[in-house]
Amino acid sequence: MRLEITPNFITQEECALLNAWAYEGVVKKWLDVGISSGKLINKRLTSRLYGDRFEYPKEVIELSTKIRSFVGISNYSIIEGHGNRGVVVSFSKPGSDVYKHKDPKEAGLSALRCNIITQAADEGAELFVDENKIDIKAGDLHCYLASDFEHYVTEVKGDTPRILWMFGAYVPQEDWENGVIKYGLS
Repeated sequence: MRLEITPNFITQEECALLNAWAYEGVVKKWLDVGISSGKLINKRLTSRLYGDRFEYPKEVIELSTKIRSFVGISNYSIIEGHGNRGVVVSFSKPGSDVYKHKDPKEAGLSALRCNIITQAADEGAELFVDENKIDIKAGDLHCYLASDFEHYVTEVKGDTPRILWMFGAYVPQEDWENGVIKYGLS
């Protein structure tokens, strides 16, 4: 399993800007109820299903372009139907978690997720991929094939919501795993 992590991919100031947008999105319903095991939940809000309610600021589009270039996926298709322009925000309130799952594939292509936590929870909210705990901090970029490896997040504890921004593309599994997709190119 290829998992790439780039510490401090974005600054704390950039995290703060993205967090401000996410909090505004919660108030304005750009982020709304999520789905967990087929049930609607209000402890983990998402922009995934609500992309028609808003437009991202230019900083988000620029970050998406920067990530796609850095990861080497500029020529691959974005993950359609997820948020707006292939970007999804998740706002996980205390008491929420993400159940163990794999993301769907599309036409035989794998979903490469390139994620950045912009606000960490006080406690908990630990990411596990293929049963391995992944040590990431706010501002770190982490990328893996979310459709090929089970992943989950433990319960958010404390008073601070976990905010995660998801980017990515549909790619051939072998292009990612065998290094055809060159990471760290920008």
